[in-house]
Amino acid sequence: MEIEALGKKWEINGIDYAPRRKLHAIHAQCYSNAAMNKSNEIDWPKYYDAIEMALNNAFDDPESATEGLTDVEIDTLGQVILNKYFTIEKKANGGAG
Repeated sequence: MEIEALGKKWEINGIDYAPRRKLHAIHAQCYSNAAMNKSNEIDWPKYYDAIEMALNNAFDDPESATEGLTDVEIDTLGQVILNKYFTIEKKANGGAG
């Protein structure tokens, strides 16, 4: 699977159903307080857990894959990966995945 981030193309691992659902659950928790309290409150530790989980799934060795990047760049890359993982493409037969 390929993504574009930080001015280059990255080859990342795909994500299967169970890890995608777990990642979605953690990511949703980032915004649960905001939704319940009608606020802009984000659970930042959960957000960074989701970024870390996405990076760990995307790369066999995330530390090597992100070598030379700043923390902000790593977070940006992680967010692009999250967006790719959560974007389900429809197959020609109408199925998803």
